[in-house]
Amino acid sequence: MKSNKHFGFTGNLLKVNLNKESIYVEEIDNDFSKKFMGGAGYACRYLIDRLGKDTDALSSNNILMVMTGPLCLTGAPSFSRMVVCSKSPYTGLWGEANAGGFFGPELKRAGYDGLIIIGRADHPVYLKVFDSEISILDATELWGEGIKKTQKRLKALSGDLKSKVLCIGQAGENLVKFANINTEGRSVGRTGMGAVMGSKNLKGIVVKGSSYKPNIADENKFKEISKKTSRFILKALATKVLREYGTSSAVMPFHTIGDLPIKYWSKGEWEDISNITGEKLKENYLIKRKSCFGCSIACGKIIKINKNKVLTEETEGPEYETIAGFGSMILNKNLESIAMANHLCNDYGLDTISTSSVISFLYNLYNKNQINKDEIDNLDLKWGNFNPMLQLIKAIAYRKGIGNLLAEGSNEVGKFYNIPSDDIATVNKLEVPYHDIRSCYGLALTYAFGPRGACHTTGDAFKVLRKENEVDFSSIGIGKIDLFSNNKKMAKYTSLLLDYRALYSSLISCFFSNPPPVYMAELIKYVMGWDYGLEEIKIMGERIFNLKRLFNIKMGLTSENDNLPKILLNPTNEGAVAGRTPDFNKLKSYYYDIRNWDPITGKPNLIKLRELGINNIGI
Repeated sequence: MKSNKHFGFTGNLLKVNLNKESIYVEEIDNDFSKKFMGGAGYACRYLIDRLGKDTDALSSNNILMVMTGPLCLTGAPSFSRMVVCSKSPYTGLWGEANAGGFFGPELKRAGYDGLIIIGRADHPVYLKVFDSEISILDATELWGEGIKKTQKRLKALSGDLKSKVLCIGQAGENLVKFANINTEGRSVGRTGMGAVMGSKNLKGIVVKGSSYKPNIADENKFKEISKKTSRFILKALATKVLREYGTSSAVMPFHTIGDLPIKYWSKGEWEDISNITGEKLKENYLIKRKSCFGCSIACGKIIKINKNKVLTEETEGPEYETIAGFGSMILNKNLESIAMANHLCNDYGLDTISTSSVISFLYNLYNKNQINKDEIDNLDLKWGNFNPMLQLIKAIAYRKGIGNLLAEGSNEVGKFYNIPSDDIATVNKLEVPYHDIRSCYGLALTYAFGPRGACHTTGDAFKVLRKENEVDFSSIGIGKIDLFSNNKKMAKYTSLLLDYRALYSSLISCFFSNPPPVYMAELIKYVMGWDYGLEEIKIMGERIFNLKRLFNIKMGLTSENDNLPKILLNPTNEGAVAGRTPDFNKLKSYYYDIRNWDPITGKPNLIKLRELGINNIGI
């Protein structure tokens, strides 16, 4: 193999100080990259030394990092995503959101492994990165525009229509706590990274690269394993289904097994579910597939709806989470309105999970007579009535009327109306995604211990642990199991999966791409030039996961945070999982023991930290 300390990396991080309007290049820290890869792991190691409990996430003191991974642009399938990391203004904890598309590869092609944005501009600006030509430019005329117009304008202003754009909409500008960043149809969702960007008066980043070509230690071996990995992914049944329908394909199957939440987590089945399935979406509205850079899965879907004046332009089709949130969660059987809700959220820059969840929480309060019309702008939130849902999306983005309260999130709504926290579907303030822990007990641990709050991509136990699932992770100790198990094996498998997906967040890979772990090890080995195998994969993932735990502890997290609201644990009376619920306290006890974490403080013990080589990180 060749000898180069920066295999997999350009070696450069572009650092931009918006206060001083200064720009300079910082060399990557080789110790950080060796221990934490790139992506979210590298960002967490960088930020943990620079942010603290007292750092206001919406102040100029917070730092926003946009990172690529070491396999980005190499040709490895589904590895060219990017991740945005910061302290979350929503949870006060670890903020992380990744997306596909083409921005990450373009940034790396420009010669940078990532961007570090510090400070705050005194007026709206955008950042232009064209290889080594970097400028901070006025964006006053773009402030107030939605994401689609902003992306078109930034491409035009840049002088190159093939440039790639990362930007915020009105929600980010107005500091909605769960605002997204968007990159040409792909959302950098959850934890409010759009609000951080908005707080810095940074409307967007436009990038075009031409200089960097991937630096690979053993090109022949890498090409061989990369092709092998691609063939494996293409043959997978999950790939075929995702290509055909996207994630909306899961709506009906997940309803059948009790994974789909209904009527704000209170029901187990719904007679109108067939109206909002992926099959209906494809049959009536699909125009074409959409793929991210270097990905053959092509799970994205472009649709067009011209029915009842709901929507008349091409737009991104709603994915599973969005259909659940704006559909089954409020008993809305109108698929066109769900597509419109998705379109609005994407253009305003709103996270569809948090937006739909806080709206459905309001519906729940209204239908239980805990609030009335006078308190919610005279809206009639009867179950299934979708018109107020669409009005509320706009109200949230602009912080108008009741939308100003909803923009703070479900917990703040609960406080305002004196609702017990056990009746609010959040974990560490982050709204729970739409996979029901009563259908997979491992999800209880995933939600309770996810570094950014409740998150299904942190560990997709609902898919991986299922006996019928084709994915095989037994080589790293993760087996199939009865999803209703309350035993130590469930806790072990879940913890191993959380570690493995933590590695994914640093590489950065799409979790729809699931080649055997040995393939992953070989991809890393031949790009980086490291002696790498399955054991190294496990250790790396565990190190990254524990690092994020340390970050959260520094921000003030304790073992008291490691809990779930009762609304998620109360059994339903009907459906596939009627009467079922995990024994969360038992599973949590097993989990602490497996992790070697102190159940009183919630901290990893010193032996574990030394074992992982992160005992020297001061928190």
